[in-house]
Amino acid sequence: MSWLDEKIAQQWRQEGRRYAQLVNEFVRKSMAGESPDESEFENDDRSSLSTKVWEMVKQANAQGDVLRLRSELPPASWPMSEQFQSVMQAVQVVGFIAQDGVVFNIGAHTQNGVVYTADSQGLVASPHYHFAGCSPNGMDYALADEAVIRIIRSPDRQLQGQELAMYRWEDIQSSLHNTLPQIESLADCEYPERSLIELIPFNEGQSLLILSTYGVHLIEQSQVSLLHPDPSEIQEYELEDTQIDMGHAAVSENGRWIAFGSQVSNHMLLDRQQNHTYSLYPEMSYPHHAIFTKDNRNVWFNACHFYNGATIQVKLDEVEVNEKKEDWPIVDENARVYASAETHQGIVIGDAYGYLRCVDNQGQEIWRHFVGGTISSIVVSPDQSKLAVGTYSGMLHILDLTSEAMDDYGIGTGTIRERERYVLWRGEEPLRW
Repeated sequence: MSWLDEKIAQQWRQEGRRYAQLVNEFVRKSMAGESPDESEFENDDRSSLSTKVWEMVKQANAQGDVLRLRSELPPASWPMSEQFQSVMQAVQVVGFIAQDGVVFNIGAHTQNGVVYTADSQGLVASPHYHFAGCSPNGMDYALADEAVIRIIRSPDRQLQGQELAMYRWEDIQSSLHNTLPQIESLADCEYPERSLIELIPFNEGQSLLILSTYGVHLIEQSQVSLLHPDPSEIQEYELEDTQIDMGHAAVSENGRWIAFGSQVSNHMLLDRQQNHTYSLYPEMSYPHHAIFTKDNRNVWFNACHFYNGATIQVKLDEVEVNEKKEDWPIVDENARVYASAETHQGIVIGDAYGYLRCVDNQGQEIWRHFVGGTISSIVVSPDQSKLAVGTYSGMLHILDLTSEAMDDYGIGTGTIRERERYVLWRGEEPLRW
């Protein structure tokens, strides 16, 4: 029995093409300095079709007919939001394994957190791991369960590989208890693996940065240090716990620098070589994100205000000689950035409105592309041909950076084309679309 309702599919395609044309024209006029009318966007009828479309997505997967599904029902995110918002969740892409395999997390901060791999052979769940992170060079993975964090080099699709190091939660928490005996911290967390926001192994697995809802921690030579909030500030302000909001962290590829911060901090930059921490004033209210360039020369810091933001570029050799400098170049003054990745063209930043923007080191926008749903994570493949993008809409997008043109349903100013999509909603089996 065919899964396809041709009448609904035709409506879906027509509306998708019309909407893409309208938005692309709106973007073109806006970038040209005009003030186009947004009212036509309100007439997209695809949301009324979403329930029936989702049933067809499930049936096509059950029958192994995904290629036809993408042709007949081109995937879209926002038309599904009205009916399925309650089951959407963040997808955190961690890294690429081999050339076409992707590692990602779903269900973070819950008892159902699972690490997956996805490649041409399909999806593999590793439910014994609750969270994964990756080194700045993409080689080493940190895999956390309820007892330990293992550092694995070049894992396969089953997450098996050479074990470089192992860190026991019991030892981590014991060390923190000795350091912070009078304040609630990660040491007191019953399920520390559920508090994780980021894991960044580096230094051949002998160092590990842990970003959790209880702060930013650095493990080196079996010693656990709390970087943020600063222990001296905890004492000065008589804080009751180490919990942070909008926590973020990044490590330079050479391992020398660590960038971190949260809603209540400045942009913080630790030079591990000099054992010195710089505090840089944000361009907007709340520090939100950081990324180092692959050449270890620059760090980009984003700060936000509501759903907008500004990103500054800090030259690491300049910060060493001019710590008090405040007028760092602004490379973007629009996006509240949740995720970013570097390509040969520039830094791709993902914003709160569902757009990817590629920006060069002069602040010039190279291209933009709409995936839909607030961007939660971005990873570029080793050969720079693909982007894997996760969103808070429960979608994982595999984008082709080498395509010559967008398809008829693409929204953007470049030639980016989506090749594959996974839908990863709570209570639903993972599906391809």
